Formats: sequence, structure tokens, C-alpha cells
Amino acid sequence: MIFCADFRVGLTLLNKNNEISNKGILSILEDAAEMHSASVGYGVTDIEKTDLSWALLNWKVRIFRRAKHGENLKVETWSRPSNKLHFFRDFELYDSNGNIIAIASSKWVLIDKYTHKIVKLSDEIENIYQPENKTVFDDEESIALPKLKEIDNYSVSLFYKIRRADIDINEHVNNLCYLDIAREILPENINGELEGNEFEIMFRYQIKFEDDITVYYGVENNTHYVVVKSHNDECLHSVMKFK
Repeated sequence: MIFCADFRVGLTLLNKNNEISNKGILSILEDAAEMHSASVGYGVTDIEKTDLSWALLNWKVRIFRRAKHGENLKVETWSRPSNKLHFFRDFELYDSNGNIIAIASSKWVLIDKYTHKIVKLSDEIENIYQPENKTVFDDEESIALPKLKEIDNYSVSLFYKIRRADIDINEHVNNLCYLDIAREILPENINGELEGNEFEIMFRYQIKFEDDITVYYGVENNTHYVVVKSHNDECLHSVMKFK
């Protein structure tokens, strides 16, 4: 089943160039995903009933054109067949003329509300989403969304203090706030003027309010990497790639 939702590019979704930011795009896509899940009984407001919640593991996004303030957009999203552990969801973002301006793929898991452990996807849950045999990316690696690997060397590092504003309803750093963290260390040509029209994010281990983190930046094969670790480097929280 392909689920559709309409959005308008408001002020909070913009970068300094009056174009939708990476964070703005992910905000729209995540809202569309939640709306789809809510329509089949597995949304945020259903957690008290199902005792299950969705946790995001990976993003891969490619942007063809950045919409500007006031544009009306349409998201089409659907699930792909799962491997019983990982739930795959793809997206196409359209402008008002019917042009695809961005595509994305994501990987999720179901979490038990009480044990906080990953739950295998039942046939009942998978079937209720009516998976589509359709992918937005053609290469096998992009379809599978494997774990991202760190590079060997970083040129810059900084200490980041988690803010209360970073914390979401699950009491850990919201997925979208990882892009805010990345902005603190990315160079201006990626952070501001270009921002990266193709990027990937892997969420490895959640960050809580009391956690202090170190953020690392480096370049390898013309790709910009941002890595988030615990302050003692013992825990890897996230790997982000920007092109």
C-alpha cells in the first residue's frame, strides 16, 4: 500500500538559503511515516495499546531539487518486504508539478515498551502495511541499508553537551537533532551553501540527556563523515555521511 500525505514548506523547515533543509526533509518524511503507521494502528498514540514503538536505524536520502518557502509538496511512502527483524520504508517527495524532488530509504525496528528490546515482526504486522515490491534506489547496498563504517582518521573533534531541547518523548535525543549536532562541525560549504544533496545516517545507540558526547569530522573519498561517540569513546552513537 502506498500512503500519500500533503505538506507545505513552512519557515521552520528552511535553511539560510530559503530552501528546505535536510532536517526539514526528514521532518516531513518522518511525519508521513507516522501518519501511515497511525492509519493501520501502530502510530505514536497506539503505543499504550500495542506496547510497541518504532525505532529508526538508518536513513539514505538523495535530493534532486530543494523546495522553497511556501511550496506545496506530496510524500508517497510504502513499506518493503521485511526480514522479520528490520522493517524497510521508502519515500518519494513530489512538488506541485508532479516532479520527484527527493527520494529516501529507511530501516526501522519494533521495540517492546517494557523491555526496550527489539521484537520480531509478525506476519500480521507486516501484512497490515501491505508491502510493495518497489525500491527508490537500484543498487543492492542501498536497498539493504547496511551499517555505516567509520573512517580511519578525523581532522576535527568537539565536545557537545546534550540540551533539554534535544530530548524527545522517548527520553533520548530525537533523530532530527543528530543533524543539528552535525551542523556544529561540518564545514560551511556543506553546512550552509550546499548542505549535502545525498546523505546517510546510521543510528547505533541512543543518547540520553545525562550523556556527554564527542563529535568527529573527517573526509574520505570526497565524502564528509560526522561520527558521534560517548565522551570516553566507548560507545558509538551515530555515523553520518554527506556528499
